[in-house]
Amino acid sequence: MPGNTEAWELLQAGATQLRMSGMGGPVGFDYTALALVADSLGVDLTPGLWKKVRAVETVIRIAAEKHAQAAQKSP
Repeated sequence: MPGNTEAWELLQAGATQLRMSGMGGPVGFDYTALALVADSLGVDLTPGLWKKVRAVETVIRIAAEKHAQAAQKSP
Protein backbone atom coordinates (compact mmCIF):
# COMPACT_ATOMS: atom_id res chain seq x y z
CA MET A 1 0.00 0.00 0.00
CA PRO A 2 1.39 3.39 -0.90
CA GLY A 3 2.44 5.40 2.14
CA ASN A 4 2.85 2.31 4.30
CA THR A 5 6.04 0.87 2.85
CA GLU A 6 8.32 2.10 5.65
CA ALA A 7 5.92 0.91 8.34
CA TRP A 8 5.62 -2.49 6.65
CA GLU A 9 9.40 -2.87 6.31
CA LEU A 10 9.97 -1.81 9.92
CA LEU A 11 7.36 -4.19 11.32
CA GLN A 12 8.57 -7.09 9.18
CA ALA A 13 12.17 -6.54 10.29
CA GLY A 14 11.12 -6.02 13.90
CA ALA A 15 8.50 -8.78 14.12
CA THR A 16 10.60 -10.68 16.66
CA GLN A 17 10.39 -7.68 18.99
CA LEU A 18 6.75 -8.25 19.93
CA ARG A 19 6.46 -8.50 23.70
CA MET A 20 4.25 -11.19 25.18
CA SER A 21 2.48 -11.18 28.54
CA GLY A 22 2.96 -13.84 31.18
CA MET A 23 -0.24 -15.45 29.98
CA GLY A 24 1.09 -15.65 26.42
CA GLY A 25 -0.86 -12.82 24.82
CA PRO A 26 0.81 -10.02 22.86
CA VAL A 27 1.36 -6.76 24.72
CA GLY A 28 3.01 -4.68 22.02
CA PHE A 29 6.33 -4.02 20.37
CA ASP A 30 9.52 -3.24 22.24
CA TYR A 31 9.83 0.36 21.08
CA THR A 32 13.51 0.63 22.00
CA ALA A 33 14.30 -2.37 19.83
CA LEU A 34 12.11 -1.07 17.00
CA ALA A 35 13.99 2.23 17.11
CA LEU A 36 17.27 0.34 16.65
CA VAL A 37 15.78 -1.65 13.77
CA ALA A 38 14.50 1.57 12.19
CA ASP A 39 17.93 3.15 12.51
CA SER A 40 19.58 0.15 10.85
CA LEU A 41 17.06 0.37 7.98
CA GLY A 42 17.41 4.14 7.63
CA VAL A 43 13.74 4.64 8.53
CA ASP A 44 12.79 8.00 10.06
CA LEU A 45 10.55 7.41 13.09
CA THR A 46 8.01 10.17 12.59
CA PRO A 47 4.91 10.58 14.77
CA GLY A 48 2.90 9.25 11.81
CA LEU A 49 4.98 6.09 11.63
CA TRP A 50 4.59 5.48 15.38
CA LYS A 51 0.82 5.89 14.90
CA LYS A 52 0.91 3.11 12.30
CA VAL A 53 2.92 0.89 14.67
CA ARG A 54 0.32 1.42 17.40
CA ALA A 55 -2.49 0.64 14.96
CA VAL A 56 -0.84 -2.66 14.06
CA GLU A 57 -0.39 -3.45 17.77
CA THR A 58 -4.12 -2.92 18.29
CA VAL A 59 -4.98 -5.29 15.44
CA ILE A 60 -2.58 -7.91 16.82
CA ARG A 61 -4.12 -7.71 20.30
CA ILE A 62 -7.68 -7.92 18.95
CA ALA A 63 -6.81 -10.94 16.80
CA ALA A 64 -5.09 -12.66 19.72
CA GLU A 65 -8.11 -12.06 21.95
CA LYS A 66 -10.46 -13.51 19.33
CA HIS A 67 -8.18 -16.52 18.95
CA ALA A 68 -8.08 -17.05 22.72
CA GLN A 69 -11.87 -16.83 22.97
CA ALA A 70 -12.31 -19.34 20.14
CA ALA A 71 -9.82 -21.70 21.80
CA GLN A 72 -11.78 -21.58 25.06
CA LYS A 73 -14.98 -22.55 23.26
CA SER A 74 -13.54 -25.57 21.45
CA PRO A 75 -13.50 -28.90 23.27
